[in-house]
Amino acid sequence: MKDPLVHVLLFLCVAVAIVTLGVFYGDADDAAARKAWPRRMLTFVLGCIVLVAVVLVCEHTFASLG
Repeated sequence: MKDPLVHVLLFLCVAVAIVTLGVFYGDADDAAARKAWPRRMLTFVLGCIVLVAVVLVCEHTFASLG
């Protein structure tokens, strides 16, 4: 993978957009949405990390050519 830092920054930009839209459309009160945003952002990023780990384990286990 070329330029991993660029990929991480692009992921974070997209993640911020997804989480922000979800939080502000999901909560009726903006103050509650601002308060919930960091927790939801952390949950989203950790969920993506778990998904990446599962995909890498499956790739190593089932798609191994060696």
